[in-house]
Amino acid sequence: MNLALLLILAATPAPQSWKLETDGTPKVSVSNINGSIRVDAVDGKTVSVEATQKGGEAERAQFPLEVKQDGDEVTVRLCCGSCAKKMSTCNNPPETHFVVKVPRDSSLEVSSVGAPVKVSGVAGEQEVSVVNGDVSVKGSRGKLEVTSVNGNVELVPEALSDTEVSTVSGNVKLKLPRGAGANVDFSAVGGSFNGRGVSLGSTEQQYGNGEHDVDVSTVSGALDVQSDGDSK
Repeated sequence: MNLALLLILAATPAPQSWKLETDGTPKVSVSNINGSIRVDAVDGKTVSVEATQKGGEAERAQFPLEVKQDGDEVTVRLCCGSCAKKMSTCNNPPETHFVVKVPRDSSLEVSSVGAPVKVSGVAGEQEVSVVNGDVSVKGSRGKLEVTSVNGNVELVPEALSDTEVSTVSGNVKLKLPRGAGANVDFSAVGGSFNGRGVSLGSTEQQYGNGEHDVDVSTVSGALDVQSDGDSK
């Protein structure tokens, strides 16, 4: 084994892991500053967390990990300084990767500064907020709220519910489930909706019976909706 590989292994400690027992419908909050977040729905009532944090021991000590449970609420986060204090600035946080497995009926709140977010199969309500990074939410069944400053958003719900998406420069792709009814309202400063330019205004399009509201707003991004049904 060469020296370079030894140095890489020394700078990347073994993943830390936690298992928390819930009632099967917990509210799970995950936040990260730098790295990635992946949340997968699984059968059962257990929330399991795996965290891999790069960097040296002194660097990691400045940005501790916190995983805690309070009743039916579970919190997973990378802290900036003391977890007991809210810091206004975070300089050079170590790259941290969270893999969180949650019961399917969980509700979810995810926030990140510089970490892409991938969510799969979570049925409860979801709120995702990202400053810089792509967002992918697949297999959802509940209400979705997604906010992104700089990153693309991909939504592939299993069953459509009311959806709100807000981006500054990111593009949004929405694949509607077969037979889903949606009333899509798109507003932009200078974006496009299914290839058609929209400037300083909004446009609407109905799919199926228009049962669910889908509101998408952007400054300069594009919205592409893929549907197997009729649109009006």
